[in-house]
Amino acid sequence: MANKYVQKHIVNCYEADTNHLLRPTAMLDLMQEVAGRDASNLGFGYDEMIVSKTAWVLSRLHIRFNNYPKWRDEVSIKTWHKGLFKLFYLRDFVLVDKNNNNLIEATTSWLIIDLNTRRLARYAALADNEDTCLKEDAIAQPADKITIPSGDELEFVGMHKAVWSDIDTNGHVNNVKYVVWGLDIVDYTDAETKPLKELFINFDAEVLAGQEVELYRIRKETEEGLIYYIQGKVEGKQSFMIKMIF
Repeated sequence: MANKYVQKHIVNCYEADTNHLLRPTAMLDLMQEVAGRDASNLGFGYDEMIVSKTAWVLSRLHIRFNNYPKWRDEVSIKTWHKGLFKLFYLRDFVLVDKNNNNLIEATTSWLIIDLNTRRLARYAALADNEDTCLKEDAIAQPADKITIPSGDELEFVGMHKAVWSDIDTNGHVNNVKYVVWGLDIVDYTDAETKPLKELFINFDAEVLAGQEVELYRIRKETEEGLIYYIQGKVEGKQSFMIKMIF
């Protein structure tokens, strides 16, 4: 039976916000790195996949921020591969403090693409292999499709051209960059004074260098909290959708 991959980490100053708390995007960077390391340990990491010109791409994500570690805090991030669910390969994460209290929990849904055709590929051996899969949930429900509430309209807020600093090793905009764009659209006073409680993302189509992304948002006060919906489109087609609850 597969074990959880665990990595200790000390929160660096460049990973902290003005309140000295871990930035949500820094958590995403950590998740991306440990996911790759665990996949390599299990035999389907970057080096193994690139031989067949395939790669992992993140499709959906849901994170719950129960508490935030601070600059200089020592934490541990844990991750594990959960196997196949519908079209997706699931991977969960937990960030814990020194006393093993859960600070942040996340579930992610991944796809495998052929780097030549940019189409989906399937690796059936990864689905329910007891040597690689751990059937345990950080968040029980896999990340779902984000839908805009009926009657709400997205407002156009600007354009972003995908530039060199946005592009990753797969030749497209890195998943963390979409969250950077989304948080930059949030009103500064909201981001500064209201901690992000939950983050949902759907990645629908890759964005390549030089493409221009239309950015839209909804800001909505609800009983659940302050909610932002952020949508990105390329040539009128949705590339991503983000839901943030503060």
